Parts: sequence; C-alpha cells; structure tokens
Amino acid sequence: MENDPSIIGSNTTENGTGFSRRELLKGLTSAMVATTLLGFPFLSQAEKETATQDPVIFGQFYLVSQAITEHRNISGGSSAQIFNAFYRSQPDFPAQVSKLHALVKPGQAAKDLQEVAKQNGLGELVTRIVTAWYTGTVGHGTDSILIAYKDALMYRPVSDGLIVPTYCGNGPLYFTAAPPAAAMPESMNADRFTHPSETNVVSKA
Repeated sequence: MENDPSIIGSNTTENGTGFSRRELLKGLTSAMVATTLLGFPFLSQAEKETATQDPVIFGQFYLVSQAITEHRNISGGSSAQIFNAFYRSQPDFPAQVSKLHALVKPGQAAKDLQEVAKQNGLGELVTRIVTAWYTGTVGHGTDSILIAYKDALMYRPVSDGLIVPTYCGNGPLYFTAAPPAAAMPESMNADRFTHPSETNVVSKA
C-alpha cells in the first residue's frame, strides 16, 4: 500500500461503474484486510471493523510499525488491536499515521526514521507506537489498554532462554495444558495392585 496521492489522496472521476477509482480501491483494500484478519479469531468485532473501515491507514500503520520496530514478522492481529486502541482514543491518529508513513524510506534504520519523525513533529507518535509494540499496552495508568502479554516484543530477544515472567512457573496459561505424565518407581509395580481374584490360586488336595 504505497502512499501515492494520485491514488488514495485525490478526488477521482467516475469510471462507468457508479463508483470513483478511490472508492473502488478502498473497497478492494477493505476486503483484503477483512480476509487477512479472519486468521485471528481472538480479535473483537470492533477491532476488525476499525481496520476494515479505514484499510489504507491500517496498512500504513502496519508498514510504519515494521519500520520503527525493525521487525518484519509482526502480528497482523496485534496490529489490528493496537490500531483500534489508538484510533478510538486519538481523533488525529489517522492523519498523523499518514504523515509518518510518508517519511518511511526503503532500507531505513529505525533510529533514522525516529530522528526524521522528531524533525516533523511526530516524535511522540513514534514513541507511543514503539511502546505499544514492546510493552503490549496502549496508554498509561488506569487508562491503559492491555493488547498482549507474552507476545510483547520486549520478550523476543530472550525467548530462546527465558520464560515470559508470570506467576505460572512454565509460562502464561501453562496450567491450561494437561499435566506431564509421571514416571512410576519400581516399588510401585503394577503386580502389587492386582486383585487376589485375578491371580491363579492353587487349591489344597
């Protein structure tokens, strides 16, 4: 989704279908986003609707998130959740995302994008987006919204050696899985628990 003003930012003429080129593009993009989000059943209806109602800005937010975190494999589902939280709490969020997206360049380092964003008055937006991805929350204090816990990016660097901090000793929701099988010691041989009626009894003559 390139930020091309000739496609998504200008008024276009009717093309014989009763819809403008921009309306057709938005409809197709919305359908693509909706199809993509079907793979994330944990999303609420509101989160799906926010992304599909403004699919161009959602796509720009996703690309900005990849650039500013330097993670190409960020979750589309988490992106929709974070996008929804920002979108519904900050009226100017779509316009700011569009401006930030225009600053993204191919192969650009995150620190360079952050510096350019600061120069254009978007430094705070970058900080909020990075914080959301790395902590899994949007906002602060009692107004904060939990988006993710174990999937927060701050746990990725140590994911191969450390369990995500939790009261559950083996990671979040470990207790929901079946407990591991316990090995029986030799002294607990099954023969000891055989009922007498099941053994061969030799009668006295």
